Amino acid sequence: MTDQGKHFPTNILNWLEGKHQILNQQEQVGALSFLEKQYELDPCDVLITKGLVRLYTEMTEYELAKHTGRSFLTMNGYNKEILTELALAYMNTDEMDTYFSLVRYFTEEEEVSEDVGSSKSDHNVIPFPKKLVTRSQKENWVNLPVAEQLEFLQKIRFESVSPFLESFRAILEDKSASPFVQSIVFELLQEREVNQLFKVCKLGMESEFNPIDVSLLGEDAFINVILDLLKERLESENPTLLEQLLQTVQHHAFMLYPFTFQPREASLWKDAYLLFASELYGAFLEIEPIPELEEALSFIQNLEEHQQNYLL
Repeated sequence: MTDQGKHFPTNILNWLEGKHQILNQQEQVGALSFLEKQYELDPCDVLITKGLVRLYTEMTEYELAKHTGRSFLTMNGYNKEILTELALAYMNTDEMDTYFSLVRYFTEEEEVSEDVGSSKSDHNVIPFPKKLVTRSQKENWVNLPVAEQLEFLQKIRFESVSPFLESFRAILEDKSASPFVQSIVFELLQEREVNQLFKVCKLGMESEFNPIDVSLLGEDAFINVILDLLKERLESENPTLLEQLLQTVQHHAFMLYPFTFQPREASLWKDAYLLFASELYGAFLEIEPIPELEEALSFIQNLEEHQQNYLL
């Protein structure tokens, strides 16, 4: 933490460090007041900006989150922590292509800065052409940090995937790989209509899938039924909670992909997410906790923990 971070309220520090997964509404109000005041004093502080971007995202103020993060990057250049926080805001607004472009722009800017710094210290050093760096990335992309893996996948989106099939296969089988990266890799295989079996190991699950036999992400009828049931239950009663839950289900479905919720009982998962909301947000929704529901709730909580750990 920075020196300024030492003076943050304990609940905000715990939240930023992942010890407290989410702030309730009252805590959000207090955190927003604190962080916005600090931001006015020092808009270039990483910790303050990180907290503000994350809070705006949790409050579904996605445009404010994106604006705050972009402003920081414009003033200060590449910062992995801020780019990481921005990922969820762009995912929520279905603008991951824009996000990848942002990552690419500031990553390349960082590479240029490093090259300039190197040339200052040794004028005899001849920088390698960018094409050679790209070739190296193609050969070793599975060993890159997650943010750079996402950038790489965006760069090759319109290339043939044939040269990358073995590395795609390796990362889909890697139990330690980011589930978000694995989901995007599987999407690329679908887009190219690759007709092969791929073993996928993620989130403690393992199975084989053929990309051409799996519903496209966002077109899974079962997931859409769960979303519709949540809308029926909460649309009139609590539209704010409904919006949060719809986003949560979609994030979890993306992280699971190409796996999906099991058993395929939409009403069970609808109730499980309502129980999840009741415990997490203090919504006090009356749901009878039967054993099957407790198992589904435990699965959801596990997904939520993985989402916090793996998102970039």
